[in-house]
Amino acid sequence: MGTRKAALLTAGALAAVLVPLAASPAAAAGASASCSVTGGTGSASWTWVSRTKINPLTITVKDTKADGYHPAVRLVTYTGSTVKHWSWHHVYGGNGASETWHTSAEDSRGIKHAGVEVQLYDGSTEVNKAGLTTNCYSGGKFNPLF
Repeated sequence: MGTRKAALLTAGALAAVLVPLAASPAAAAGASASCSVTGGTGSASWTWVSRTKINPLTITVKDTKADGYHPAVRLVTYTGSTVKHWSWHHVYGGNGASETWHTSAEDSRGIKHAGVEVQLYDGSTEVNKAGLTTNCYSGGKFNPLF
């Protein structure tokens, strides 16, 4: 009986160490998304840290065409009942210009999934021109902690 108790105690101690280690990757689950318009690309990568928070969040946008327009990118999140469109991040400077922002996102209602949207702009006006892809959405990536 003494050997059996010792084996059970050892197994219990081992489980106490291994279970948190197995759970750690889920607690820091990462995701990324991207999409392109005519003359621009946008992307984001992030880490889910809870059901309500993304941190860090890296957003990038690049102008890929000398056409007088510029792209902007933003995070789009879904709480389960509401879509939230975060602020646009614009890149200026013409073909080849790119910008990257390091930030985070938090919504007390929860973030069920997230993705990126890219829009083509002419100054401060959204472009809507036949023959051009002027807007795209990456599709949402689900939060495994939701």
